[in-house]
Amino acid sequence: MSAAAAERRILLATLLATGSIFIDISVVNVVLPDLRSDLGTTLAEEQWIVNAYLVTMTAFVLPSGVLGDVHGHRRLLRAGLALFAIATLLVGLAPTPLLEIAARALQGVAAALMTPASVAILRTAIAPERQARAVGVWATGTSISAALGPVVGGVVGGALGWRWAFLVVLPAVVAAFWFARAVPDNEPLERRTDLVGGALAALAIAGVVAGLIEWPVRGIADPLVLALLAVGAALGAAFAWHERRFPDPMLPVRAIRDRALNRVHVFTILAWSTPITAMLLISIRLQTAGGLGPTATGFALLPMSLVIALLSKRLTERAAQGRMLLYLRAGPLVTAGGTLVALAIAPGRLWVAVIATLLMGLGMALLAGPVTHAVLQLSPRGDEGMQSAINLAAARFGTLLAVALIGIAAAVGWGLAGGGAAPANPLEALGAPADGAYRAALAMTALFALAAVPFATAATRRAAAARATG
Repeated sequence: MSAAAAERRILLATLLATGSIFIDISVVNVVLPDLRSDLGTTLAEEQWIVNAYLVTMTAFVLPSGVLGDVHGHRRLLRAGLALFAIATLLVGLAPTPLLEIAARALQGVAAALMTPASVAILRTAIAPERQARAVGVWATGTSISAALGPVVGGVVGGALGWRWAFLVVLPAVVAAFWFARAVPDNEPLERRTDLVGGALAALAIAGVVAGLIEWPVRGIADPLVLALLAVGAALGAAFAWHERRFPDPMLPVRAIRDRALNRVHVFTILAWSTPITAMLLISIRLQTAGGLGPTATGFALLPMSLVIALLSKRLTERAAQGRMLLYLRAGPLVTAGGTLVALAIAPGRLWVAVIATLLMGLGMALLAGPVTHAVLQLSPRGDEGMQSAINLAAARFGTLLAVALIGIAAAVGWGLAGGGAAPANPLEALGAPADGAYRAALAMTALFALAAVPFATAATRRAAAARATG
C-alpha cells in the first residue's frame, strides 16, 4: 500500500470514529420524546440519559490520552471503537431507563478512548507537510457530524424509531475499526502506567462535570451541586498530591509548566464554549419564539455546518502557513459577532438566525482546525495524546461552564426586563422577560469569546519553530 493510500485510510478511520461520537452526543436530544414514551422515563432519568455520556467522556479523556502515549494510539483507538460498538448496541436495545443510562455512560468511556487517540494519530501517522490539511479535514468532519446529529435523529428516529437513531452509526464504527489497521503505532514510552493518578483524575473531573451539569437545573446552592463540586475539588487535590510523589506521573511537571500550551488550553475553554452555547440558545429561541419543531430547528442550524465544511480545511492550511495568530484572533471575534446578531431573532425575523449561524460557522472554521493544529505542533514528541486530551477536556469544560453560567445570566436578564422572580427555565418562556433572559445569556456567551482573544498569541510560539524544523 502506498503512503498516500495509507494516510487516506488513517484519516477515514479518525473521521468515522469521531463522527460517530459527535452524532451520538447530539442525536439524543431529538429522540427524547419517543424514548420517554417507550421507556416511561422521569425527567431526572432523561437528564442523565443525555448527561451520562458527557460525564464519562470528559472524565476519562485525560487518562485515555496518556494511555495512548504510553501504550500506542492505534491500540487505544481500536479498543475504543470495539467498546463503542458494544455500548451503542446496548443503548439501542436497553429495556429500562437505568440500563439506558448505564449504556450511555459506557459510550462516553469508549468515546474518551477514541478521541485523543484520533487527534494524536494526525500528528504521529501523517507526514508533516500534510498534517495541516488532515487536521482541517478532521475538524470539518467532526463539526458536520455534531450538526447532523439532530437531523439524523429527526429523520431516522421518525421513520424507524428512536433506537435506530443510535444504531445507525454502527456501520461507520465497524468501518473505522477496519481502516484503523493502516495506523502505524507510535513508539511506546518506557514508563509506568499511573493507574491511581488516572482514577483520581477521572473521578475528580466527573465530580466537577456532574456538578456543572446539575448547577443550571438545581441552582448553585443545592446540596447535591455543592457536594459534587466539593468532592471533585477534594479528589483533584488528592490527584495533585499523588502526582508529586509518583515516579512516572500521569501529568508530568513539564506539561503543567508549559505556558504556551496552557494558554492555548485557556483559549480553548473560552473560545470553544461560545458557538456551542450560542447555538443551544438559538435552538431554544427558534422552538419557543419561532415555533419550530426539533427537526426543523436542526435543519435551520445547518448553515453553520455548511460554512465549516466549505472553509475549515482551507483555513487550517493557511493558518499553518504563518497566519495562525490572525485566524485564532479572528475566530472568537467573528463568533462574538454572530452571537450579537442572534440578539435580533424574533417572530417574523427568523432569517436573522441564518445570518447568525453563518457568522458562527465562519468563526468555528477560523478556530477549530487551527487550534487543534496548534496543540499538535506545540506538543513535545510523545505527549501528543496527553496534550490533545487536555485540550479536548478544556473544550468540554468551557462549554459546561458556559451552560451553567447562562442560567445565572438568564435569571438576571429576566429580572431586569421586569419579570420578577425567574422561573426554573426562563429561556423556555415567552414574553418580554423571556426576551430579556435570552439576550442576557447571549451577551454572556459573547463575553466569553472576547476574553479568549488575548490568549491567542501563545498559539504561535513554538508552532512556528516546529513548522520551520519540519
